Amino acid sequence: MNVRFQNAIPIIETLERAGYEAVFVGGAVRDRLLARDIGDIDIATNAKPDVVQQLFAKTIPIGIEHGTVLVLYNDEAFEVTTYRIDGEYDDFRHPNQVVFVSDLEKDLARRDFTINAIAMTKTGDIIDPFHGQEDLHRKVIKTVHNPSDRFQEDPLRMMRALRFLSQLGFELDSNTEQAIIRNGSLLTEIAVERIAVELEKLVLGKFVTKAFETITISKIYKYLPIFQEHEKLVREAKTYMKSPFLSMAEWITLLHQLDSSITIEHWCKSWKLSNVLRNKSKLLDSVYKCYKLNGLRKGCLYLLKEAYISEFVHLVNTMEQKKTLYDNEVFHAYQSLPITNRSELQLNGNDLLEMVPNLQEGPWIAQLLKAVEEEVVNGTLANKKEDIKEWVWEWIRENN
Repeated sequence: MNVRFQNAIPIIETLERAGYEAVFVGGAVRDRLLARDIGDIDIATNAKPDVVQQLFAKTIPIGIEHGTVLVLYNDEAFEVTTYRIDGEYDDFRHPNQVVFVSDLEKDLARRDFTINAIAMTKTGDIIDPFHGQEDLHRKVIKTVHNPSDRFQEDPLRMMRALRFLSQLGFELDSNTEQAIIRNGSLLTEIAVERIAVELEKLVLGKFVTKAFETITISKIYKYLPIFQEHEKLVREAKTYMKSPFLSMAEWITLLHQLDSSITIEHWCKSWKLSNVLRNKSKLLDSVYKCYKLNGLRKGCLYLLKEAYISEFVHLVNTMEQKKTLYDNEVFHAYQSLPITNRSELQLNGNDLLEMVPNLQEGPWIAQLLKAVEEEVVNGTLANKKEDIKEWVWEWIRENN
């Protein structure tokens, strides 16, 4: 058994010694059966949340109203959730009532898809009342019970289904697919931030082509920000979905390149994406535009950050729809730059003020440093203090 499961076995054994049941559930069990990398380990138990808190020295009640307690053990965190059934979903996200139960099967019955409704004991025995293993073997995404009911409880499950297509390369069960077509409009009822989280995982998936094909066929894009107003963009974007994107920022940049009338600012605002992602998208966009005009020149590379090289390379190759650049090629070119940021210049603003004491601080400093920076980056000026000073005096004579 995977070491991550082994690390969690003492949690299960503590609950069992106290007279309770406890099993592994969720994505970790699914991924173990698929021989994929294991993520977070989740545990389900018939012990009530207050009992779980009493049994373990370090806990955090992260969702105690829904039965979830985070147990901290040996520098790891494990979610332990009490078996439960859910009442009606009034807000398309949270049940208006949670009832704790002692029956594991009832708990598994409330879950979204059969492949996520599989439990495993500490010894590796599988508990699978809804035939999730069969669906894993058939490579099918299928809801537990009626798909329309599941999607009306929480419409985000439709986006989760599409995300699993992208990550696993499975197909949608026909009833599940038809329910997505019928219920797609419910996506407008939920927070766009939640949809964005699933969309980001989708565009990073190995089988993004398959997922976006389903988005097109099901016409679920009609209920997604921006896409609903730009059906042509949906069709065009599909032709570029040949391989997984390396970040949401790269994908937003590509969409902006496909239709420059939709700004990166508008994409990020409409999808309520972070300022960090917005700034990264703008940087990638600037480098790509520079590359298209000038090729892989020093000025373009200097705009880039080393951490974003792979995303830039993938963006270029995706837009060109062929292998035009290689990571190693761009990395070595970047490493050969005289400087990679302004702080590496051997002369700064204080040096300039000392050189010209009769001038006050002002925009001229930034203007002059930018000029020095460009000369050094392009290799027409050595990054040596005395050389730069000599160049600055010449610049001052020519501009005054």
